[in-house]
Amino acid sequence: MGKASDLEIARAARKIGIGKIGEKLGLSVDGLIPYGGDKGKVSGSEVVRWMSDSSRVGKLVLVTAINPTPAGEGKTTTTIGLGDGLNRIGKQAVICLREPSLGPCFGMKGGATGGGRAQVVPMEEINLHFTGDFHAVTSAHNLLAAMVDNHIHFGNELGIDTRRVTWRRVMDMNDRALRQVVVGLGSVTDGVPRQSGFDITVTSEIMAILCLCENWSEMRDRLANIIVGYRQDRSPVFCRDVKAEGAMSALLKDAFLPNVVQTLENNPAFVHVMPHPILPYMS
Repeated sequence: MGKASDLEIARAARKIGIGKIGEKLGLSVDGLIPYGGDKGKVSGSEVVRWMSDSSRVGKLVLVTAINPTPAGEGKTTTTIGLGDGLNRIGKQAVICLREPSLGPCFGMKGGATGGGRAQVVPMEEINLHFTGDFHAVTSAHNLLAAMVDNHIHFGNELGIDTRRVTWRRVMDMNDRALRQVVVGLGSVTDGVPRQSGFDITVTSEIMAILCLCENWSEMRDRLANIIVGYRQDRSPVFCRDVKAEGAMSALLKDAFLPNVVQTLENNPAFVHVMPHPILPYMS
């Protein structure tokens, strides 16, 4: 018999209920919102309780800058193996990973849930739609793009220079044919023609905001301060100018909440958002 694949190992995992994982994290009964039997989100009230509890201070071990070996041993596999190892010797350890993006999952890179005996599960669900966070970011991002174009179509009271609209659209897929497009083609009712394009969802500034904000109020404020373009005098136009931050916040309400899953050894794991856009956002 040949060596089992990562998928076969993940499918054979002996998972425990997500409620048991919540107990290991010290979550209250109402502190975990189940997404099926093996996934969940930390409730908003529990997030607030954790943030205000100074006794819940631990040590952070950061695993980064590891080029994966030909066998696929990189940051994720190392992080999961380290977390399982610490739990095995009696330490109370929780791992924290970023969510996979569908683009790389269906590209050369593949999934992002670890490999071999160092995996988080359910592997297939995490690698695909998971709890819908990326769909929420995509919807919120494209809602803002639609509201900007709608404002331009109905008189452009803000004086947005259509040559300087910086807010493009996104989708969670690699599609080179959509990198540069012209929008607004067709009849008079189809908008104002201008050049635009699509980026991948994980590069959205909204994804960076989800990574950085500590509460809903901060998230809404950061959304309001997004620059969507410039006027002819080079003055910026913000998300708050088109009054989109409220609707965007509503779409992101559940995406803000951390996701909880487990490793193959039934240890807790947070798998939440994608930090790729943070560095350009902070700079």
